[in-house]
Amino acid sequence: MNRCDQAMRHSVVDTLEKMVFMEITPVEVRATPLAAADWKTVSLLIHDPVQGEVRLSMPRSLISKITETMYNLSAEEITEQMLDDNLAEIINIIAGRFMNEILDDGQAFRLGLPELEPADPIDPSMESREWTFSSDADEFTVVTIGNDLLCQLPARHD
Repeated sequence: MNRCDQAMRHSVVDTLEKMVFMEITPVEVRATPLAAADWKTVSLLIHDPVQGEVRLSMPRSLISKITETMYNLSAEEITEQMLDDNLAEIINIIAGRFMNEILDDGQAFRLGLPELEPADPIDPSMESREWTFSSDADEFTVVTIGNDLLCQLPARHD
């Protein structure tokens, strides 16, 4: 497994296991996706020292489970804004951890603000890498877009 795969897997698993105590496992092949209406997607631009984008797509049912756990609320008490806010917070943490792992120790980086996106497929002409994860029966994906985020970066100096 290359360092990019290792960094993303660690970032996603560590974030969600610590945040909401959910067991997360990487999945090699994604099952048939849900309808776009059942998914929420958030993107976050990375500005410096590399440029690219990270996208997180999760089924609404999984975001709801995460939100219920975080706020100790029932499904009926969860608002759409809570779901959106939690999805944005999750991508912020994942992107930050990912950048910390692929860049030299202590190297500064600059992230944009999370933005909700339509759950459209990635344009195949764009340079991208996708990782799929599972929590119980719920699968979700993280995608990096942009040549700089495909881990063609110089070797890390550990």
